[in-house]
Amino acid sequence: MKKMNTNNFIVLLLLVAATLLTNKATAQEDTATKKETPKELVTLKYFNENNGLQYLMLTNFLKTGKKIEPQKNKVFKLYLDSNSATNLIGTVTTDEKGRAKSFIPPSLKVMWDVNTVHKFIAVANGEDEDAAAEIEIAKARIKIDTSSEENLKSITVLVTKFENNEWVPASEVEMKIGIQRHGGILTAGEAATYTTDSSGTAIVQLNKDSLPGDIKGNIILAASVEDNDLFGNLMVEKTVPWGVSVITAPGFFDQRTLWSTRFRTPIWLLVMAYSIVIGVWGTIIYLILQIIKIKKLGKDDYPVYSGIDAGKMIME
Repeated sequence: MKKMNTNNFIVLLLLVAATLLTNKATAQEDTATKKETPKELVTLKYFNENNGLQYLMLTNFLKTGKKIEPQKNKVFKLYLDSNSATNLIGTVTTDEKGRAKSFIPPSLKVMWDVNTVHKFIAVANGEDEDAAAEIEIAKARIKIDTSSEENLKSITVLVTKFENNEWVPASEVEMKIGIQRHGGILTAGEAATYTTDSSGTAIVQLNKDSLPGDIKGNIILAASVEDNDLFGNLMVEKTVPWGVSVITAPGFFDQRTLWSTRFRTPIWLLVMAYSIVIGVWGTIIYLILQIIKIKKLGKDDYPVYSGIDAGKMIME
């Protein structure tokens, strides 16, 4: 008995020590979090698609220590080159992900054509002096061309920048070159990215055969420059008949397949699912019946006697 009390005391002491250590660690973490000053992060990105569609993407987050939260319903004004009323690109409001998008209006085309490098400025609503974020972008364009000889298909991408009132090659520009798919760009060759040479050109041979296309066998080639320090984000696409025509057979989605609706689930999958459900619930029901049976047997085998009846049994 004394040994059991000693063991219980030791266990209780360990539990108290563990609780104190946990509380101390939590208190230290809370103190560290409270000391962290929240910092608002605002970023701007420039996008140019097919050398015509230009827009800005703004993101707004609040960082506290390692925790980052998107800022919703924050209003910003976007400007071109200077934060004056005549240079206003637009007013945007962030969504639940802390993002906002604004297209560059045609009214600023004259101002865009004047300079080779432009500055984009984001100012929080009500703060007309300090810029929340700004980026500088040099005007550039990207062109994609193709060639096919003796079953060898090649993709040629040319990147140029505007300098001294003319378009000149842009060298050392890293980009992705490949086929546009739903999950992104599938690289055309072996490498993940390619870099332009001194002539601003990158050439890739397509080594992907029998890619599924649309009904006519068309696929979309794409070249993408992502987060370049000088040019921002550039994207160009071109449709070519290099794919395999895909035509859905009549009644294709009426078959019992994994990609059909739930009412056309394969029989083997239904049997597997229902077998698991029946097995689990059958086991539970069996255990409950056994527990009830054990209780009933306990009452039948060990009847309860009164004190007088017990005394008589001892005398006998």
